[in-house]
Amino acid sequence: MKVTPISVLMAVLWSGILIGMVYWMRRKSQYVRKFGITCIIMVYLFCIVRVLLPIDFSFTRGIPLRGAFSDVYHVLWMEKYTAAGFDFYLGTVLCGIWIGVSILLILRFGLEYRSMCSALKKLSVRENDQCTDLLCKVFEETGKKHRVMVCKDAGICMPMGIGIRQWHILLPDQEYTDEELYYILLHEYTHFLNGDLVIKILVHIYCCIFWWNPFVYLLKKDLDQSLEIKCDLCVTENMSYKDTADYLQTIVSSLKAMGGKRKSAAVNNSVSLGKGSKNEVLERFKTVQKNKENSAKSIKYAIAWMSVFAISFIASYSFVPQQFYEPPNEEIETGADVYEITPDNSYIVQKNGKYYWRVEGVPDEEITEEFAQELSDSGFEVKGKEE
Repeated sequence: MKVTPISVLMAVLWSGILIGMVYWMRRKSQYVRKFGITCIIMVYLFCIVRVLLPIDFSFTRGIPLRGAFSDVYHVLWMEKYTAAGFDFYLGTVLCGIWIGVSILLILRFGLEYRSMCSALKKLSVRENDQCTDLLCKVFEETGKKHRVMVCKDAGICMPMGIGIRQWHILLPDQEYTDEELYYILLHEYTHFLNGDLVIKILVHIYCCIFWWNPFVYLLKKDLDQSLEIKCDLCVTENMSYKDTADYLQTIVSSLKAMGGKRKSAAVNNSVSLGKGSKNEVLERFKTVQKNKENSAKSIKYAIAWMSVFAISFIASYSFVPQQFYEPPNEEIETGADVYEITPDNSYIVQKNGKYYWRVEGVPDEEITEEFAQELSDSGFEVKGKEE
């Protein structure tokens, strides 16, 4: 196993393609109903795993490519430049810029999180008896009890959940009926139980690392809505149709109360009731309704989809492009004892800890392990035993 610039490029490319496909499917309501939102979120997470594991395995085959690909690789990693008395490769400089910007974005995110934790200590209104009583009801409904603090403050424009170790539910400083407050607390508490905030933070860090990849912004753009739909489905799974309607009405009322206010700066560190656009709210309502009718079918489709994705995930490691350069005509020797060696007419044999280069019609020639590795990287097959 090894990591190379090309394996990193392939990991980003495959991950981007898969994210683009899943994003397109997520925008189609029929796919959401068939596969289920949880399955789609899992596929998104697998896309992240793929780009974080840019590895060439022993079974990975190199595909030699001529033309623009090889030319770009040569400019980035083979042609040495000199400036201010220093020799460098252009690819190394670009990687330095990539890493530097990533570190700055992650540090900024960390400072935002720290600022958010400090702001929590200054909130003006803590939970009251109504919140305490309804939280007990939420614990009973979910069957899981975890310490969570409810805070109200005039500076909060909509209900949201914040915190990894210490859970906080933040509410606007306004009056709620018992039913409204119960559904709001149940919604935010379900976010915590599902680990949605952890997922959101990990995806945001992933976007900070691969800030230059346009596909990651599709992932980030769709994540909030996907997590909200997932939470809605969990909350309403065992509800009657009437309770489901009351729950959805509470969401509408809360989003209307927010009006045109902008969300808090803690948006990347929190999970909330949603953004509130008409199309997004309508999608959530339709998904909840259809889920009650098609839940059994969605499981079958989800299993089938995950199987196809798993195969694609493994197949993405099966080959990588390799640079290929034609030798200059003036350097090509011809004659009776001169022959062309390509991956099509030769391969490497590994036997008894040694490596041999086997060419059709020519006796085997022993080579070093380092040379064998170079040939393997160039697309020559390595066979573990003599055939």
